[in-house]
This record gives sequence, C-alpha cells and structure tokens, in this order.
Amino acid sequence: MEPYQLTRSKRKSLSIVIGRDGTVQVKAPNWLPKHQIDQFIQQKAGWIEEKRSEVSMRERERPAHTFQEGDVFLYLGEPYRLVFRTPPQGRQGDGCQANGEVQGISLCQKENILEMELRAGQAEAATVQKHLEGWYISQAKQVFPERASQYYPLVSKLAGEMGKEIFPVNRIVVRNQKTRWGSCSSKGNLNFNWRLLMAPAKVLDYVVVHELCHLAYLDHSKQFWQMVAAVLPDCRERRNWLKTHGMYLDWELGPQ
Repeated sequence: MEPYQLTRSKRKSLSIVIGRDGTVQVKAPNWLPKHQIDQFIQQKAGWIEEKRSEVSMRERERPAHTFQEGDVFLYLGEPYRLVFRTPPQGRQGDGCQANGEVQGISLCQKENILEMELRAGQAEAATVQKHLEGWYISQAKQVFPERASQYYPLVSKLAGEMGKEIFPVNRIVVRNQKTRWGSCSSKGNLNFNWRLLMAPAKVLDYVVVHELCHLAYLDHSKQFWQMVAAVLPDCRERRNWLKTHGMYLDWELGPQ
C-alpha cells in the first residue's frame, strides 16, 4: 500500500493532498478507524499516481529565479522585470519605497519594471531576494487592509441577512507561509500570506473574502460557501486558479 502521512482533526471527511515532493498527505476525522483510511488510500491508488505525475510536471515547469538584473517577478498577476541602478551621490529621496529590512536599498515599481537601487557589493542573489521579499511584504501590509475594508461591509450585510453575528476585524497580519494562504481566528484576527501579492488581484480578493466570511462562520459549512458565493459568484473559478497555480507563487533560487 502507498505510504502516507496522516493528520487527524475534528474534520468530517477524508482528503488527500500530494506534496511537492510526491508525498501523500492524508487528513482524516479523529473518529475514523485506521483500517478504513488504509482502504480509502488503496481505492485511490490510481488517482494518487495521476496527481503525483501532475505535481511532478508542475514542479519541472516552476520558474527558478536568478535574482539578478533581467529576472521577472509577478505583482498582482502582472510580470515585472528587475532592473538595478546605482544611486547618484547626494541624491534625495525620489519616491521609491524602501523595504525597510536592510538600510540603503530602495525599490520602485513603475511600468512593469521593479527598479532596485543597489550600492557596490549588494547585488548578490541572496541579498536581492531578501530585499524583494521585504518590498512585497511592505506592499502586502497596505493591500490586504485595503481589500478587507472594501469587502467587510458587504460580508457584514450578508451575515445580518443570514441571521449570523459577525466578528469585527481586530487586526490583519502578513505572514511568510509555505502552505496556507490565509486564516481567521474567533478574535477577529486575519492572517494573509504575502505571496498572494504575486497572484492576480481577483485571486487575492477571493482569499480576503474567504477569510472575512469566516468571521461569521468559523467552518466550511454549506452556509459559509453560500456567503462566499454571494460576494464572489465566480469564487469556484478563483479558488481553482489557486489550487492549480498556487505552487508557482513561490521563490526558488536557480543554479548559479
């Protein structure tokens, strides 16, 4: 039988996820006997191999970044070419947004170009990667609150119509996560993955709406999905985009 990693929780159904390395990850209810899980895995053997092949193909297609001048990065689904420049002596600030993580480096976004200001000795790939990530995070800290503020009134109105109380948004936190796009707590705390800044805006909005709806329904009940669909009628399409392309919203340093 196919080996698998098992995670139990209060969930109601079984699910299988194929990891990027081909591992089989199974999520199961706490009450489900192990032999029934094994039987389920055996029944899904053909499906597992098919999905494993798909994941392997996508991994081969994943772009490996050099983090050097000319490399291309996505911002809200649009490609931006990385350009380096050396700051003129005595130049005052020109509106570039410093990422704030390492002093002396700023980055401007304009006309599908990400223009990074670097001094001598700062163009190493690892350094550029760190500053780019810092810039994305700084943008995410602006974008997510803006999108949440836009959609919250509509979600709150729908909650009232559905006879549900809704938690107010307490705080919004941007995180660096590998496996989760967002989360919501009963205290009204919303967490979002900064990597969503690379996805199309409509996909980012889907995750924002998804988490806002959890302020009314802290589960994935039928009512929860009805609320999501009421806000975004094409939510399934947006969700499927994330399932299919989400693995590309990641950075890997290619061969040097």
